[in-house]
Amino acid sequence: MAFNLGFALVLAVTSLATALGALVLLPLLPRLGRGAAAQSTPADMVFLFDDEILIDATPAARRFLSGGPTGLSDWQRLCALVVPRFPGFAERMARLAQDGSALLTEAGGEAQMTATWLDGVARLTLRLPQGTGPGGLPDAQSLAAMTAELTTLRDVVEAMPTPAWQPDDSGGVAWANSAYLGLIRAQQPQEGPLGWPLPRLFSPPPGDGVSPHREALRLASGQEQWFDCVSVMAHGAPLHFALPADATVRAETALRNFVQTLTKTFAELPIGLAVFNRGRELVLFNPAMSDLFNLEPEFLTARPTLVSLLDRLRETRMMPEPKDYRSWREAILRLERDAQDGVYCDTWTLPSGQVYQVTGRPHPDGAVAFLFEDISAEMSLTRRFRGEIETGQAVLDALDDAIAVFSNAGVLTLTNTAYSALWGDDPLLVMGTTDIGEATAQWQALCQPDGPNDPTADLARRIRQRQPFSGALVHRDGRRLGYRLQPIAGGAMLVRFQPDPDHSRRASEVSRAAG
Repeated sequence: MAFNLGFALVLAVTSLATALGALVLLPLLPRLGRGAAAQSTPADMVFLFDDEILIDATPAARRFLSGGPTGLSDWQRLCALVVPRFPGFAERMARLAQDGSALLTEAGGEAQMTATWLDGVARLTLRLPQGTGPGGLPDAQSLAAMTAELTTLRDVVEAMPTPAWQPDDSGGVAWANSAYLGLIRAQQPQEGPLGWPLPRLFSPPPGDGVSPHREALRLASGQEQWFDCVSVMAHGAPLHFALPADATVRAETALRNFVQTLTKTFAELPIGLAVFNRGRELVLFNPAMSDLFNLEPEFLTARPTLVSLLDRLRETRMMPEPKDYRSWREAILRLERDAQDGVYCDTWTLPSGQVYQVTGRPHPDGAVAFLFEDISAEMSLTRRFRGEIETGQAVLDALDDAIAVFSNAGVLTLTNTAYSALWGDDPLLVMGTTDIGEATAQWQALCQPDGPNDPTADLARRIRQRQPFSGALVHRDGRRLGYRLQPIAGGAMLVRFQPDPDHSRRASEVSRAAG
């Protein structure tokens, strides 16, 4: 009986203690559950995640998340914000269910991140360093200015059309702006949420990790976009940018195609082409240069200077031999100076008998181009024609008859010595400048009038009509002249004056009788 009474007393005391403990712990139960402020100070930022879904967060934590990249889930935005500051964050969070808790310290800073696994819910606490003394905390105005500046910088980065991203230690993407996220979505064949970690779109920079390089991305639509990837170091970590280069690639492709077209065209030209840059190095030539001057392609591809090329031509006797070295240097300087002004044009007669026409033309940015054309055949043909013309003129000058040829346009183009002696004209002055009217007026002025039917007055009309005709004139010196109009090839008209044989015979008889 005493035992039962004692047991009941113990049971009553235990029940009372349990009730009192429950009353004490009852207010603490919400903080031990899923409340975001459990066991935290007002300066901490607390996040509760169920998988990647944010189920609760303190006001400071929500403000912190609002500074992350737009277009991502809450978990991805948190990762984008904290991964650059806490190395290994993604790996530790992946093992949180097995480890139960994790503590991470900011790289090079004092911030801390603690994580606890609570029955399928991840509780993350971000504790930023706070000042401990009066000088440790910024004043309200400074804090407002820094906040405004930070907001502006975030807006600039998010609005920047250039993709930007920062890698983590494992080579993944720890942070990216909206332009980068837009490229990820453009590569996805279907609409859907983005996963974390974000995929790396561009290959790592070659060499030292910051050297610029060009890379192409093929989008889901099949379109290809080109970017110039540039990297900079920010606080010991690389920060990458992808500058759009489609316009540059199109321009370079068009230029390359144009140069190839020109190269194929120049390769077929028989005229030698040599282009020298501002430093007077050979940067472009065609095969005709090698053929005209017997130059080895190896010599031309070695980018010789203009002086070196001319020295080689002088050694191989493929240019006119100067009298002395001084005149040679003067010729070099004149060639370069006149080519820059676009007025250099010369004819080189080589010791072998070949004749080259050399033309210099200025090019943009101080470059100079030279054209070498073999005109040996043309010069030979010109000399032959000139010889034939001189021979024909000599034959005409040997004739006793005065000859005049008018072109289809009515211009005096050819006379002989007998014509000049008869009419007193200098052939160098009248040929090409005297027309039919002027010539017939000269004839009429030096002839005696022959009544109302003066034939000289009708000569101009007959010559223009290109009708064959013959007649006679009386020179003021008393000589009787027979003339003949005859059309010839090319619409020209031949006028021929010859002394009258009967008149000459009678004049001779009168002279003998007088003697």
